Amino acid sequence: MATGVVLLVGGCGGEGDGAGKGGSGVSLTAAQVDKEIGAAAGAAGFTKASFDTVKPKLKECMINWAADEPGREADPKKAYADTLAGLVKAGWAKGETSRKGTADVQILTKGDWTVRAGSDLGEGIKMVAFAGVLETPKCTDLYVTELGK
Repeated sequence: MATGVVLLVGGCGGEGDGAGKGGSGVSLTAAQVDKEIGAAAGAAGFTKASFDTVKPKLKECMINWAADEPGREADPKKAYADTLAGLVKAGWAKGETSRKGTADVQILTKGDWTVRAGSDLGEGIKMVAFAGVLETPKCTDLYVTELGK
């Protein structure tokens, strides 16, 4: 059974070329971001859930990567931490972290992308997910148009 979550992604609409975000002005596609998350999560033992919650018109501007049954890992908290470490090793810069109870949200940036990595690994249903947005004027216009529907 796949466990999923949609993380709310705020902070869209940044102007500029992304220089200084994530330590570089790297330009990545949504497929590349998804692949980098998948590589780090896969190395930590997670597999990707089979569902996709991103609207078709937003596929070049957003990604949603959710772990399938993260609770089956022997130590899902370590696997989540290892995934974050793998992303940092791949050039993602860690930003703000927030924790509330067993839930954790870590902001990561690279180029014009902002990813919110989230986990809730307490009792009951366990969740690990990554939601990313490309912060460009074109994508901001698409967010306003498509998410406002």
